Amino acid sequence: MNSIRFGNSQITYKIRRTKRTTTQIVVDNFGVKILTSEQKSQKQIQDLVKKHSKWIYKKKNRFKDLNNYEISYEAGSRLPYLGRNYMLQVIISKDREAFSFKNGRFIVKLRKFRKSKIKEFYTDWLKQKSPAVLKKQVSKFTKKLGMHTPKIHIKKQKNRWGSVTKKGTINFNQNLVKAPLKIIDYVVAHEVCHFKIPNHSSKYWELVYSIMPDYEKRNDWLRINWKLINS
Repeated sequence: MNSIRFGNSQITYKIRRTKRTTTQIVVDNFGVKILTSEQKSQKQIQDLVKKHSKWIYKKKNRFKDLNNYEISYEAGSRLPYLGRNYMLQVIISKDREAFSFKNGRFIVKLRKFRKSKIKEFYTDWLKQKSPAVLKKQVSKFTKKLGMHTPKIHIKKQKNRWGSVTKKGTINFNQNLVKAPLKIIDYVVAHEVCHFKIPNHSSKYWELVYSIMPDYEKRNDWLRINWKLINS
């Protein structure tokens, strides 16, 4: 682990050497990571971290707030779907309780205001929408790899976005459809490629790159924003 001093604080960072020609600083819940080429010296990397130390420090503090993020389920708050946050309208009525998405907003009808009921409605709605969205994206990438489209299951998963079972089924996190479609595509491509190569070897990542050259950027987005969509 490498480190530099910033004021009274210490910024620690990991270095990951890649075939890329540029250098990227990634700050997320897991810390600070420098993605750079084999040619960059330790001194050059350290100077780069020092140059951007103020930005890195602010970004790290932002993640402290993100770790405490939770959807409030209050009237007027927002609920994410496919990368956008839509307003939640709450109607208190004696009519049948219901949940819908109309004209760019979520509408929930309740006899009595209950956050737990809104969360239940919203979670069920996501589960209903997920299969169609994910099956379409899975089909897109299996065609690229000359494969049959496998079965998919939508599950409540705390620490995983997707996984491939021994029976050839792909499990997806029910919260994945909160993310932008480009990020969903990355998770889908990641899992579909495991049908060809069931590990994370260099050959596996070469296969992912062949169908998604910017997969690293999408993966970084997911690492940075996972708390926002998996809550």
